[in-house]
Amino acid sequence: MDTCNITPKLNEIGMIYFTEADIDRLIEDDLPAGDMTTFLLDLAGKKGSIALIARNEMIACCTEEAVRLYKKAGLEVGDFVASGTRLQPGDRLIEAKGEASAIHIIWRTGSAMIEFASGIAGRTNQLVMAAKKENPSISVAGTRKHPPFVKKMALKALMAGGGVPHRTGLSDTILIFREHLLFTGGYERLPEVIRSVKEKMKERKIVIEAHSLKEALIAAKSGADAVQMDKSTQEIFSECSGKCRAINPNICMIAAGAINDSNAGMYAKAGADVLVTSWMYFAPPADIMAEILPIDEY
Repeated sequence: MDTCNITPKLNEIGMIYFTEADIDRLIEDDLPAGDMTTFLLDLAGKKGSIALIARNEMIACCTEEAVRLYKKAGLEVGDFVASGTRLQPGDRLIEAKGEASAIHIIWRTGSAMIEFASGIAGRTNQLVMAAKKENPSISVAGTRKHPPFVKKMALKALMAGGGVPHRTGLSDTILIFREHLLFTGGYERLPEVIRSVKEKMKERKIVIEAHSLKEALIAAKSGADAVQMDKSTQEIFSECSGKCRAINPNICMIAAGAINDSNAGMYAKAGADVLVTSWMYFAPPADIMAEILPIDEY
């Protein structure tokens, strides 16, 4: 199997923890009252093998969770590739064998999960490559605006593709939007707002969203650690970056809103330290073939 890893720290993808309940739920959702077809065909006692094979170039993701599904169903798992592995058409992702009925229980669920997650991983990597071509030190961050109920898969896929989470939820960052400031006196009172927040939470950085050069400069002068420019043009972002860094050379400049593979390089070139986007979460799934064969014994 000719594969290569896109990142040397695949263990970091393990930060996304899937509980045993998560794995059980995946099976339960597709098997609420048994497999009627397998039961009626009387497949009990028959043995088989399953191999998942890439149909297109892809970056594998959630193979570890698929392996756990297979084992839950009682299959014996052979070789499998780690999340973050780049595959070519014809490469195998997972091989397993066991009861034919067990294979049919997890076949579609395991394949669909890997296809969904690998699609996101591949699109993330597409964005990362486009941005890093212009700025090798830039970070590509995925927002928390992924489809509901798929947070763990979406975040794991994001990381497998070389991206990082922007926010895993509301609890882990201080990101002040214009909508927050509507209740605190607007951008004009931002200095005292930031001062108050820093007094309460000294160890955290504060990110301020801005929509114009004026708002960005107010944020920089008020002590923001980062300015997140929302849906600005490349030209405006470049001007904001230069003027904000003149105020604070260490300020982090974030480009957000409608970031995709066609403009990632432009924002990277315009001075962005971080690109924030949801674009990767709506990628078409990867294409995987399942090869299922009967075997006499093993």
